[in-house]
Amino acid sequence: MSRLLPEWSWCGLTNVLVTADRLLAEHRPAGLRTRSLTAQSSWNGTDLQASLPALLSQLPASRWRRIEVYMADKHVHLLRLPAMTHSVQSLDVSGQEQQAYARAMLMQTYGEAARAWPFRLQDIQQPQDSLLVAIPALASLDISALLASHAMQWSVQPYASALWAQTRLPVSGTVLTAEPQMLRLLQLDHGRMIHVASLATEMADVDAMAAWLMRERTLLGVQASSCYWLLEPGCQAVEKTGRQLKQVLSGQVSWQVLRASRAVAPWRQELAHVA
Repeated sequence: MSRLLPEWSWCGLTNVLVTADRLLAEHRPAGLRTRSLTAQSSWNGTDLQASLPALLSQLPASRWRRIEVYMADKHVHLLRLPAMTHSVQSLDVSGQEQQAYARAMLMQTYGEAARAWPFRLQDIQQPQDSLLVAIPALASLDISALLASHAMQWSVQPYASALWAQTRLPVSGTVLTAEPQMLRLLQLDHGRMIHVASLATEMADVDAMAAWLMRERTLLGVQASSCYWLLEPGCQAVEKTGRQLKQVLSGQVSWQVLRASRAVAPWRQELAHVA
């Protein structure tokens, strides 16, 4: 294959966004000049084993593709995991103590149900605080077996972290990420994550978001730091909400727009944000 051709030219790509009550998909067939196809379906929030294949069945069948699944809303829990002491960390060569520590913190926060939740830790140099990501919806699901008949490669990750990966995050400040029915807050300080929080809310409830944001920043003592509204290209609903929130907080917060380099879920337009 010519090195001048883009990597995806020989392999199709299917993106799936899992929101609170529906699944949205875009399939871009292999080739240089192809038109994308979209599909959507409702789901009850608990059975991806049946819902995901049903969604994919609406699109052309092909194993010559990648499938990227983005989990949003209540399906993802984000926690700041305090660093283990340096002495314990130095003895934890295999990482088992770190995994056990993360599991214990997860169960302390969410209860016994969290014992079975799959989770992943931020890949950073220890010892320092890290981000713990848990996705309960995958607990009873063998995602590899499920997707093996539909694609050559696949990945599953939180929608928020996928957006962060497409964004040049500030060294310090409050990063706000609007999801379909969730507002995520990531507080950075000299390149380190010091706080993460979430607010379940509708995007129209700007006053509630403003009050919550001010409380979080006051409790952290970071009122002087800037706020960054993360904007995914082409998402007018999030752009509008950002303008309204900036107006409500006028004179109280230094507000800046932070643009992702590319859209994670460009096909959804406004649909996912009113789900």
